[in-house]
Amino acid sequence: MIEFGIDLLLFLIPIYFLILLNPKENIKNIFLSLGFKKISFKDIFKHTIILFFLLFLLSYTLSFISVFFKISDLNLVGQEILKLPISVLIYMFVIRVFLEEWFFRSFLVPKIGAIFSSIIFAIAHIGYGSIIQVLGAFFLGVLLSVYYKKTGSIIPNYFAHFLYNLSIYLILVVFI
Repeated sequence: MIEFGIDLLLFLIPIYFLILLNPKENIKNIFLSLGFKKISFKDIFKHTIILFFLLFLLSYTLSFISVFFKISDLNLVGQEILKLPISVLIYMFVIRVFLEEWFFRSFLVPKIGAIFSSIIFAIAHIGYGSIIQVLGAFFLGVLLSVYYKKTGSIIPNYFAHFLYNLSIYLILVVFI
């Protein structure tokens, strides 16, 4: 229940602050300012695929480095994720990923920048008890932030983040 409350805040805080700061702005412009600008299907697809592969490459590199230096503790994350019921996983992949992109990229990045937004994103991932997960969330958050700034849309970020989380889960299911 606490997690749902946090998710609700991730959704409402940006709307509250944007309406408070721009009381005369219409809701359409508020959503446009939160990364919902028009983008063609072709561009969504292209940017989603590029970002997904960049996320995967960065994640693989971080995993390799953590194993090389014998500091890998990602098994803690895998164990926790594999315990979750399918309904929670679907919620996390569909709703939580959207809220993370909505809050951390489209709301925080323009306000506090990619680095500080990514630090907060990393701290939000501390619950798994894995230092590599926190570091990974930071670096992947920076990549997602930079890509958001490049496209101005959270839509490719959402789909790439969704596909990344889903592929990591499927890898866990097959290999653990």
